[in-house]
Amino acid sequence: MLKLDNLLNMAYGVKSRFSPMTIDGVTSLAGINIPGHAGTGWCIFVYNLAPDADESILWQMFGPFGAVTNVKVIRDFNTNKCKGFGFVTMTNYDEAAMAIASLNGYRLGDRVLQVSFKTNKTHKA
Repeated sequence: MLKLDNLLNMAYGVKSRFSPMTIDGVTSLAGINIPGHAGTGWCIFVYNLAPDADESILWQMFGPFGAVTNVKVIRDFNTNKCKGFGFVTMTNYDEAAMAIASLNGYRLGDRVLQVSFKTNKTHKA
């Protein structure tokens, strides 16, 4: 019977100690620090939305490109108006990339949208 250490070493050239704190230690390595990948899909950042934009416009814009699992317009707490940006989560990378390529620079009303994969913020000290 092979130990996990031996399997990891054979499969990945990695020598490691198994930690009971790592649940599913091998497959959880996939997807770490990939910008835009939320685990359940690919998160897309949509910027320059109008103050009256709502979730339905994001569904309408991104739906034709593939499976959309979530949309979120970020709103001002006091006015409930859109702060100018939102997020769309799509399940398939290729569909998400096609949506970005097609919708980045798209004119919605009098605004030109900026559409890209969400990136992780790096805070400066």
